Amino acid sequence: MELLSHLLALDPASPRLTVYNENTGARLDFSAITLDNWASKVGNMLLDELDLEEGSLITIDLPVSWQAAVIILGALATGVEVSFDDPEADAIFTSLDNFSQYEDRSDVLLVSDDPFGRGIVESGSELPNGAIDFGPTVRFYGDQFFQPTRALPKIISSDLPASARVLATGWNDLAGFKAQVLEPLAVGGSAVIVAGLTTTERLDQIASNEKVSLRY
Repeated sequence: MELLSHLLALDPASPRLTVYNENTGARLDFSAITLDNWASKVGNMLLDELDLEEGSLITIDLPVSWQAAVIILGALATGVEVSFDDPEADAIFTSLDNFSQYEDRSDVLLVSDDPFGRGIVESGSELPNGAIDFGPTVRFYGDQFFQPTRALPKIISSDLPASARVLATGWNDLAGFKAQVLEPLAVGGSAVIVAGLTTTERLDQIASNEKVSLRY
């Protein structure tokens, strides 16, 4: 898969996405290899589980999280379009709390808030009838994607300096996700995302610890 090939060639093991959740205290790092594996799994799932194709549309109705990030990367790999607010999309990725908005829909995938990506049932909750449990479903799929893809720098243009390490407090829309995650990755850099309630002092501490070069 070509999507993250430039990062794999530069440095496959260093953190490219670091996600803090200040509400739970979780901090997780994702290397280019890990992101590539997750994007491949999601891409395979979109095509094989949901029967989507290039030009199909998914909606991401999720809090800021690494799961939301890898779902979008998987969509980029397949050419599936992403919206944050279209209830008529071909598939909906949402949380258990928001399921009632979509319970009359098919192809609703529920994503848990478990920091390690466990599914709804694995996290101790009950899966509503008709919903797909994202965690165990996506893990079933292979971590290599054999369909043609475009490299991220050819999809996303950016004025960021090469190897920028960007700190942000999360996105509200696709444009925000592009600026905070996709653009840093496209220029060979990395993103640090801090989700949840926090303070300026805490952000200063994280910025220092993570050696960021740019803050949003």
